Amino acid sequence: MKTIEIEHEQIMNALNMKDIENYCLEILRKSRCRALPFHGIKHTVEVFENVLLIGGYENINDEEQEILNIAALFHDTGMSETYIGHEDVSANNAKTYLNEHSYPKEKIKRVLKCVKATKMPQNPKTLLECVMCDADLSHLASTNYLFKNELLRTEWANYMDLVFTDEEWYQLNLEFLINHTYHTNFGKTVLKEGKQRNIELLEQLKKDAIN
Repeated sequence: MKTIEIEHEQIMNALNMKDIENYCLEILRKSRCRALPFHGIKHTVEVFENVLLIGGYENINDEEQEILNIAALFHDTGMSETYIGHEDVSANNAKTYLNEHSYPKEKIKRVLKCVKATKMPQNPKTLLECVMCDADLSHLASTNYLFKNELLRTEWANYMDLVFTDEEWYQLNLEFLINHTYHTNFGKTVLKEGKQRNIELLEQLKKDAIN
């Protein structure tokens, strides 16, 4: 009987998480986020996958993983309303939804802290916040970093009126990658290596742009 109850609870959690995923992706799909080159649905799905990957590496338990999963799905929903300061809007979206669905108050607080921890400059205080931050910036270590970086460049130009020459753009991102620090064990080992490769690529691109 106990086993049946546990399995039922796991099924309910899975269904609830799917509902949250559908809710968050619908916000992105029906708003300007659908047209954002970088901060669109694909980015949210990737961050969700990354919190699962990093959470597993960091031995996060099921209850805390659930908090991370929810935070990942909500973390950019605020982009539907504003670009700068979207983290606060995203946190409010999560708070409203989770309260309406009677999610435990203490867990809601932790979800909101994980969402707000992604605000730049990142300054995570807990392991969950560290996982969330590393998941959000894991693209810095990806093999398609340069492609994603160009998507962000286009997004900044279109939505923030920030336009850079090639040399300025490479220098800006080079400084960001050099000064950035991953927070989890996964980040400090696996992701750090990939980020270093991308630093070297940016250095070469900057040299080419100058010449």
